[in-house]
Amino acid sequence: MNGDLYLFLARYAAGFALVLLRVGFFLAFLPVFGSRMVPLQVKAGLALLLALIFAPLVAEKVSFPQSVWEFFLLAIPEAILGMALAFMVRLVLAGIQFGGQLLGFQMGFGVANVIDPATGLQAPVLSQVAYLIALLLFLAFNMHHFFLLGLGESFRVLPPGELGLRATLFEFLVQRGETVFVMGLKILAPVMTILLLVQIALGVVSRFVPQINVMIVSFPLTIGIGLFFFGLTLEILAEVLRPAYGEAVRFMPFIMRLFRG
Repeated sequence: MNGDLYLFLARYAAGFALVLLRVGFFLAFLPVFGSRMVPLQVKAGLALLLALIFAPLVAEKVSFPQSVWEFFLLAIPEAILGMALAFMVRLVLAGIQFGGQLLGFQMGFGVANVIDPATGLQAPVLSQVAYLIALLLFLAFNMHHFFLLGLGESFRVLPPGELGLRATLFEFLVQRGETVFVMGLKILAPVMTILLLVQIALGVVSRFVPQINVMIVSFPLTIGIGLFFFGLTLEILAEVLRPAYGEAVRFMPFIMRLFRG
């Protein structure tokens, strides 16, 4: 009787550890929850709470690893799956930051950086503004609900210990890296095009009216026009991000199929 109890507890402990790994890495990569603005104690408490919810559903299906090396082999796919489920939405936000960085450089804000509270690193001003608005829209659309539901569904489709890593998974993640460039250009390309036309117009003016100091005029003019059209772009940001976030959610079942052993 005691032997069966010990075996059940050992299997439950191994299953709980694998569930905690998947949940922990998922929350670390999910926007808002993985931010440095969220205290570490809150992150750990949320990960433990979700693991306690999901563990009873799958712990009995986990076979007890015979060695530390075997547990390590089971733990690696769990961590990668947790990161992969939140990877697509990270690409969308990275695209927003990329576009803001390009726009800030073209407006002359290349050295005007602020501390990104999410990562603790320096980021251009316009890039940070666009990122924070995209983050607010992520919460306003309740996209975190869909991602948490997707995490719960992953335990039903892929119980811990039944994951397999394929080369097609990494190929897919690399190919989806184009989302960064597409999203950045899709949102901020109109503003950058207008600024390019402004620079061309200033070049023509300096050619025909050399008395005008174009260098002095161009700085406030470029900044003013850039900020004006950047504000207009933010008004349509929700219409662009809604389908992008939805696509990130729709890719979650496909990513789960790539992990089938």
